[in-house]
Amino acid sequence: MSKTDELDRIRAEIRAEITLLNSRLNALISSQSFLVIAYGSVLSAAFGEWDGPFTLIVPPFLALLGAALIIEARPALRAAEQAITHWRDRESDLIDRNAELRPFTLALDEDSRRRTEMRQHAGRKFSSRAPAILLTAWAVFFICPFALYWWA
Repeated sequence: MSKTDELDRIRAEIRAEITLLNSRLNALISSQSFLVIAYGSVLSAAFGEWDGPFTLIVPPFLALLGAALIIEARPALRAAEQAITHWRDRESDLIDRNAELRPFTLALDEDSRRRTEMRQHAGRKFSSRAPAILLTAWAVFFICPFALYWWA
């Protein structure tokens, strides 16, 4: 196998892992959006009647369900991120060992290579931060019915 074929194979693996990560993240965000719609519908149906059992049981249950889905999805997201990092490291190693492959990358010198790596790292932040942000939102949503009951 030639070095360019090996580089193509590594990049195909990177693309496949990125696609997998994006699919997992899309599934998580889609499930969360449906739960938020259900949560909002339940609260709007109970508007003004914050002491009813429907209001005190269903919204917290939906919040717990949303949090559970996030907790279940995090290992899969992390695994895809680790696989991408692994393949990127293999790509960098291959390019470092074979100077003839440098024209096939945007990182022609050390400075541009560092900028490229920073961009890639910044792009991956969303997949690790989104679950934490959603978990925080569900914690607030869990407390909301009880706070409305207490203040009403």
